[in-house]
Order: sequence, then C-alpha cells, then structure tokens
Amino acid sequence: MDSSSADFDKKYNIVDAITPKHTLLTGRYKKSFAFHTLKERLPVILTQIIDSLTKEKDEISDKYQGEKTREEIKTIVGHISKLKYQLQTDKPFENFVGCEPDRELWNGFIDALPENARSFYQTAWLYGECYMYRKVFSFFENSETLKSYDYFFKQKAKGLEMDEVAAISKRLRSTEKNFETFSRLLKLNLWGNKCDLSLIIPTNFDPNQNVYDNCTKFDDHILVDNTKSIWDCLESADQTKPVVVDIVLDNAGFEFYTDLILAEYLLEKNLASKVRFHSKPMPWFVSDVTPSDFHYTFEYLSNHKLSYLNEQGQKWKEYVAEGKFELATVSYFWCSPIEYYKMREVDFDLYKYLGEAHLVIFKGDLNYRKLLGDMNWDPTDDFLTCLRGFQPTNLCTLRTVKADVICGLKQGKAEELFRLNPKWMETGEYGLIKFMESSQCRCINDS
Repeated sequence: MDSSSADFDKKYNIVDAITPKHTLLTGRYKKSFAFHTLKERLPVILTQIIDSLTKEKDEISDKYQGEKTREEIKTIVGHISKLKYQLQTDKPFENFVGCEPDRELWNGFIDALPENARSFYQTAWLYGECYMYRKVFSFFENSETLKSYDYFFKQKAKGLEMDEVAAISKRLRSTEKNFETFSRLLKLNLWGNKCDLSLIIPTNFDPNQNVYDNCTKFDDHILVDNTKSIWDCLESADQTKPVVVDIVLDNAGFEFYTDLILAEYLLEKNLASKVRFHSKPMPWFVSDVTPSDFHYTFEYLSNHKLSYLNEQGQKWKEYVAEGKFELATVSYFWCSPIEYYKMREVDFDLYKYLGEAHLVIFKGDLNYRKLLGDMNWDPTDDFLTCLRGFQPTNLCTLRTVKADVICGLKQGKAEELFRLNPKWMETGEYGLIKFMESSQCRCINDS
C-alpha cells in the first residue's frame, strides 16, 4: 500500500477488510465493490458528465437559450466539480434547497441518518450512490434553461441502434404460446440487463449475437431460475377481471426493447390484459428509462427504415393509445435511496398501486439492491426473509449480478463461485430469475 492510499484510509476511517455478514455495504470496507465504486467508478461518471457538457456546450446552447444557457452550463459544471470533490473527500451530504419536487423526502431521509453515517464512505453504498445522481440532476432542474436536459440521452439512444434489435424483431414476428417460448423471452429479458451503460463489463456474453436463439447457452449462469413459477403465476390468473403486469424498468435502449418484446408476448398470448411501465422521473444511474426514453423508443422504431421494426413500433404505439401499454404515473420514490420494504410506510399510494397488479417484474441490479437493501446477506438467506415484508403482490426480479448483494443460493454455491473468480459478483456474468408469491393476507386496503 502506498503512502497516499494509507493516508486516505486513515483519514476516512477505511478498514482493509471484507464487509461482515448482515452488515450494510459501505465504502468503509476496502475489500468491497462499494469501496471500488465510490473510489473509482463514480468520480469517472461525474467527470464524463463534465466533459460532455464542456464539449457540447455550443450545441446545447444553440438548442436552448444561447448565451444564457452557456453561462448556466459553466455554473452546473462548477457544481458537479464540487460534488466530485465532496465525494472524493467523504464530505457530509447537503440538504436540497431548490425546487426539487422530492426535496422534503430527501431532506427528511438525510436528517434521519446517524451523524456518523451522513457521508459517502460512511453511509450505505446505496444511499451515497443515489444521493450523487440526485444531486447532479438538482443542478439542472434548478437552472432556468436546462430544467429537463438529459445529459445521458445520447448514450441511451445508441442502445437502440444495435444490430441485435433488428435481428430479434425479425426472428420473433411469430411466436407460440408455450412455456419454452416464454422461458426464452424471459431469459432474453434477463440477459438484456447486461447492457447497463454505467458499467462496462468484460464478458463472454455478446449482445450482438442472436440472443434469442443462443440465450439458453447461459442457463448454467442462472443461479436461481424460477421461470416455471412465473409462468404458472401468469397462467393461473383470474381472467374474469383485468390481468395487469407491472414492469419496474431499468436500462433504456436494448434492455427496454427486450422489456417491450416480453410485454407484447404477455398481451398477445392473453397472459396479461395490460402492462404498466414504471420509469424514472429524471436521468438516473446513467442508463435508466425516463418518460422521454419511453416515448423516444416508439418514435425511433416506428420511423425505422426496416419494415419489421417500423411495423413493430407502429403496433406498440397503438398499444399505448389503446391503454394496453401504459406509462405509469411517475413516482419520485423510484429515485429515492429508500429500500422497498419501507415503501408501504413512505409511499402507501405507490404500494397500493403495485398491489393492483397480478405480477410486478423488477428489472436489474439497482431494483434488486432496493428489494434487499444494501446488506451483506448470507448468500443462502431466504428471499422472503430479505424482502422484510415487501409483498404488495406476486413479484419477480430479473437481475444480472453486478453488486455484492445476493440471497437464495444453494449451500456452497457462493463459495464455489468465489473459488472460480473472487470478483464474480461484479462481472454481470451470472443472473437471477427469482419469484415470490404474494402472501394470502396482504391487507392492501389498510390505510
């Protein structure tokens, strides 16, 4: 260890150890992905935002309000640079003091944290990471001319330009209603989660293959596979009333495209009568779907030069117009640092809304982390235990593993994977398809 690293560890109370079991994941533990993310990845993301604003300032200024926008970009770059310094020096979180719609939620959360756990390295990794992304957008929404500017949009839009999007569209023009097809589509949707733009992963999984035909090759990398339980849940739904499936979205681009492929299948095979999509109200964790991304996807596809993509886009736009595809009312809870087991207390209306669905599909790593909390669970801990009472309805999670949070594995499996690769929980090479049936008495109408 060099002297600068030793000085950093001493100054910011960093422990050269792994995170103890049943302890919150924090940057304090040096042998954790939380420490690596705070020390290496997040400063890079902030630098990339600064660089893109600086490089594109003329283009952005021309699109918005000229010199006024140019001055605001300088101010915002200054704010982001300060945030980067605060992150790198473990400074305490600051309250939100502008026009943020969720200001009270965030300030109440920050004020409730213990005094010694209100900074990036000392608090839960989930809290610090969410705080960083929320602060960045606050700089834009408190400006005059850039309130709705999405500094991640260009990166997300590129995710739709992959050759695989066209290949899948052509391949799936006709499908059968059977478990085998559903299973392949669910696995396609799972592995689509590997296209997360916030983490470039060296991997043997290439999204530019024909994923639909090849996705079963990765079955041995699915550590928990409850696909049959999800199929049974959908098939057994009471068809005398509307069958609603909610998808809590993760990444835009290729992954969202696979979300739509799955949603279309559910509608066309009468496994659902409506699919509701939950997006983020702001640019979030680089590549998460916002309402603008939702609508842009349909416009991009419906104007595509390839006939089958064009037809697909037109059909999906009709689904939106008919209410079969529905963009759920945007909730700021999805951009809070709060774990989902607290949703009933913090946002009962959202909890009740999810309870109207027959099934809720939670996509991706961040949703998984919020379902479990950033806790170093024992890998064999039961999923139901880790949910800590969060059961608004039947739910499942499709997640490629990119953070050291996991549960529900068979005895000895985690140890086997650690022997193969000590960093297996960071690579995205493994996936989970986990299902939890709703409890018989959810008391969803309790006030």
